[in-house]
Amino acid sequence: MIIYNTTFHADDSVIDEFIKWLKQEYVPAALSNGILIEPRLTRIFNHKEDNQGQSYSLQFRTKSLEDLSRWYKMTGNILIETIGKKFGNTVAGFSTLLEEMEL
Repeated sequence: MIIYNTTFHADDSVIDEFIKWLKQEYVPAALSNGILIEPRLTRIFNHKEDNQGQSYSLQFRTKSLEDLSRWYKMTGNILIETIGKKFGNTVAGFSTLLEEMEL
């Protein structure tokens, strides 16, 4: 199983709007074709008090890298473009791919 993690950093001025948008728009759209499953949203604790904004981790699971590639072509690229148009430079993100391993 592959975990598709995106870490977002949102400026204080848009946090509430961004979280609402993630829950109401982004996650349903990401799940719409059944390729990504089991969404999980977590807040990342800041180590410094002077940080502007807040960071979040949004994770999904998918069966394979091939499935994730299909998702990007069908849905992911559109969502990335939408974030940029809606939030501009007040939200930044980067994605990480993780492979689950047995312990």
